[in-house]
Amino acid sequence: MSTQDEAAMAVDTEPEKRPRIDGTIKKRKPLRPSTSLADIYVTRDRRKFNSFMRRARKLLVERNYPSITIHGLGAAIPTAIKLATALKASVGEQVTMETTTHTVTLYDDIVLQDESADISTQARQNSAVQIKMALDPAVRSKIFARKR
Repeated sequence: MSTQDEAAMAVDTEPEKRPRIDGTIKKRKPLRPSTSLADIYVTRDRRKFNSFMRRARKLLVERNYPSITIHGLGAAIPTAIKLATALKASVGEQVTMETTTHTVTLYDDIVLQDESADISTQARQNSAVQIKMALDPAVRSKIFARKR
């Protein structure tokens, strides 16, 4: 295969780019499935990390939840992983973790500068992570035996 053939194949396999838009893109909030109190949705805001940590620890250790789930989307994935590892270290490595990654479809509204045109919608893909954490059964029984 010649260099020209390889270059032609490389051009053919490039993904198509979105067309240029004359207007603004308004990002919608992601759709969330029904949640429980044991779900923690992490943002990338570093100032909220300690409150996420307190909430996770309180649910898992003090309130006797069998498990909690930490959710991170896009740029918040590193924060979710950091929270899970910090929580595991704070309870003495006595936590089981189950991590799941997936892709979420997000929708954006395109508001064109031409006011007579309708608002259109575009879909985009974003990575997400779910980290399910539970105390080991032996540790759980020791903690809650002391509280009774």
